[in-house]
Amino acid sequence: MQTEKNRLTALLLRLSDLPAGNPRRTAAVRYWQRSVVRLLDVLRGYADASRADKAVAVHYEAATQLLLDIMTGLEQHFRDDLSPELLLPQTYARLARSLFLQRLLKSDRGMSLLGLEAPFRRLVLEPVWDFLERPEESITFGELFYLRDLVTKLLIFTHPAHAGSDNPGVDIHHLLVSLNFNAAGYFLYCVEAVRREMYRYSSLRERMKVLAWCTRELRRITPDRRYRSLRPGGFPIRDQLLVWLEEERIFIRHLMAPARERPEDASWSTRLTVPQAALMARVYLEEGLIKTASLQQVFSSLADMLHLRKADAVAEDIFRFKYQNPSLSTVTACKQWIGRVLDRLNDYEKQLRTGADI
Repeated sequence: MQTEKNRLTALLLRLSDLPAGNPRRTAAVRYWQRSVVRLLDVLRGYADASRADKAVAVHYEAATQLLLDIMTGLEQHFRDDLSPELLLPQTYARLARSLFLQRLLKSDRGMSLLGLEAPFRRLVLEPVWDFLERPEESITFGELFYLRDLVTKLLIFTHPAHAGSDNPGVDIHHLLVSLNFNAAGYFLYCVEAVRREMYRYSSLRERMKVLAWCTRELRRITPDRRYRSLRPGGFPIRDQLLVWLEEERIFIRHLMAPARERPEDASWSTRLTVPQAALMARVYLEEGLIKTASLQQVFSSLADMLHLRKADAVAEDIFRFKYQNPSLSTVTACKQWIGRVLDRLNDYEKQLRTGADI
């Protein structure tokens, strides 16, 4: 095996003279990648079976180490030619994990020194922690490359020589978007962060300014095409956020538009309070009787009935809060009038059944 390793090393040295992306070079590298992966998987089975016999096990360990050296060399010198969709062999994944932990902890400490909050740091590093804490799960070479690049970029970002920014929070978002960190949790975090900033202002115009600033910042970021994405095949995080920001902008412009004049008798109203309307909207949404994209749309639809202006930011915030946190008195009040409605429906049913019997 040592002789074969030397022969392969000489072959790869000749291939390195060809430019990256050359079909001959790529085909040869991927052939050896598949071969080494297959051999490592086979050797792992033999090694597990021979653990009782130490004299035999030492030979399997030596052979495994030779193959790991070859795979390491392929990754170091021919990474762009490797097949990213191929699954890592377990022994190579174990080696990769052993090299990750210290760099991961260092990047976490660096982000902490920059003042980034712990939940956000955990969110950013969660894919790497998952790789370390779930050895039974397989990942591809492409996913391993992405995790390594993420940690490397974070170490550079938090290095004292590069950490002199006035706003490291914005800078790390730029970094994550450029790397196409398209985790679902990160998208939700960004959406909630923008909403918190928007709701600091009661004026819709100020909220529009927040959306406009976020849109400008996102458009300034150029995705690094060398990095695929955290979730291959998923929608790019930059595009996801731009779509959401545009939807919010359109909705707020709709709220800012002057209401169309209409006769007094064309409107209808309800005696429901804002908390009661919020609770019933939640019940109808959870039961699937109302289908909508956001609570803002529900509030806008109910605003006329409740005699509230659609642009009333305070009322909207109360509606949103009561939707998530109904009080006991609100639930009791809604049950009382629903009970009266049910009694009326029972009366109608009795009348119809009596008429049918006649």
